[in-house]
Amino acid sequence: MPSISTPQPRWKYIADDLDAMAAGPTADQIRIADAVGAPLTPSLPAPVAAVVIRDHLKSVLFQGVGRPADLPEALSELEAELGITIRAHLVTGSRDEVSAWFHARYMVMTSRGLRALMPEPGDVVSRQSGVIENRVISSISADGRINFKGRPAARAWPNHLTSVARVGSTGHAEAIRQIDASLRNAASYTRASFGNFVPLSEFALDEYAPAAEAVRALEELLESGERLEQPFQNLLQRYPALLASVVIGNWKTFVIPQPRLGAELVPDFLVLGFNSLGPQWVTVEIEAARHKILNRHGRLSGPSNHAVQQIQDWREWLTDHIAYAQTEHHLHGLTNRAPGLVIIGRDSPSSQRQAARAQSEEDARIAVHSWDWLLRNAQARIQNPLAPSQFALANLPEEANSASLFQSSLQISGDTFDDSEVLDIDDLFSS
Repeated sequence: MPSISTPQPRWKYIADDLDAMAAGPTADQIRIADAVGAPLTPSLPAPVAAVVIRDHLKSVLFQGVGRPADLPEALSELEAELGITIRAHLVTGSRDEVSAWFHARYMVMTSRGLRALMPEPGDVVSRQSGVIENRVISSISADGRINFKGRPAARAWPNHLTSVARVGSTGHAEAIRQIDASLRNAASYTRASFGNFVPLSEFALDEYAPAAEAVRALEELLESGERLEQPFQNLLQRYPALLASVVIGNWKTFVIPQPRLGAELVPDFLVLGFNSLGPQWVTVEIEAARHKILNRHGRLSGPSNHAVQQIQDWREWLTDHIAYAQTEHHLHGLTNRAPGLVIIGRDSPSSQRQAARAQSEEDARIAVHSWDWLLRNAQARIQNPLAPSQFALANLPEEANSASLFQSSLQISGDTFDDSEVLDIDDLFSS
C-alpha cells in the first residue's frame, strides 16, 4: 500500500526557494541568457542574474542599470556574518547590481530565519522593534516575510522573531487572549460605526443640556450639606445630562450608571461621547461633597486617593478583559487608556487650585474636580447645549488638534467658567 506523503510546510517551500535563488540563476533566466548571449555563470544569484541580463539588453530595452558603484564594506560584513566564503563580485559594476547582491545575501538570512523559526499560521511569536511585542502569525509571504493578524497591520522578517507558543501547545490560548487585549487597548477607534452603540440606546441622552430642574436639584443637594455619597449617585442617575459636558458628544452622548462588568469592580459611571472622531469614553468616580479634595499638607486627601485608585484598578482590569467589555457589554472603543474623572468635595476658598490631574501608566489622564466644578459646567451647558468642559477638550484624540468640526461648540455663551486650575499628582506625591 503506497504511503501518504505529508504536504511540505509553506515556510520550508519558501526557504528552499530562497536558497535556490541565492545560489544561482533560475531556469528561466538561464534560458533567456542563452538566447540573448548574456554572460551568466552558474553561481550568480538570481537577483544579480536579472541585473546582468537587463544590462546586456539595455540597448534594446532603452533602460540602463544605474550609475557605477563599488561593493561597499557593509556587504562584506554581511557575508562574514552569514559565513559566506565565496564573496560577491561585480559583473556590470552598477548600483543596481550592488543592490541585487545585498538582496541575494538577505535571501540567505531570511531562509535561515524560516528554518530556525518554522513558522505556521496561528503561532504566537515575539518581535523586538524598540519594545518586545507578541503577535499572531497570519501568513508567510513569498519573500519570507511574516505577516501578523490584527491591527495595526504589521510584518517582520523571521530572523527577528522568536517562537512563544505554537498552535495547540500549552499556553497558546492564553497567549492569544493577551495579544487580543493588548491590540484592543492600543487600537484607534476614530472610525467606529454608530451601529456599534445601538445596544446602549437605553443610556442615550435625549438632550445635550441638563434640564433647569436638574441643575437646581444639584444646587439644593450641595447647599443642604448632604454628607453621604448615595444621594449624589441617585441624583446623577435621575439627571444623567449633568455629566454630558465631560465628553464631546455632538452626535450622541451616553451615561451608563454603575456598569457591573467585573466581579467586584463597578465604576460609578461610564460616559460616552460619540462624534465624528469616534467614541470618547470617560470613567467617573464620585465621592461625597463633604470630603476634602486636598489634605492640610496640600496633597490628595484619603478619599481622593481612594477614588483615583478605583480608576486605576479599572484600567488594570481592562488591560486583560477588554475583549469581554467590548463584545459582551458593547463598550466598543473603551480601553485602559480612557481618561478618568473624580468628582469630590466643594470648592475651597483657601485653596488656590481646586482640581488635580494625574496620568496613569498608559498616559491617560485622571482629573479630580469638585462638585461645584460640575455645577458650573452644567450651568454653562444650559446657556449653550454643546458647551464642553476643558476636561472634555483636553481628552479629545490628537486628530482633533487641527480639526475645525468643534469650533461651533467651543463658543460658550453666557458667563464664562474656568476649570483650568489643576494640580499634577506627581507634584502632590513628590517630597
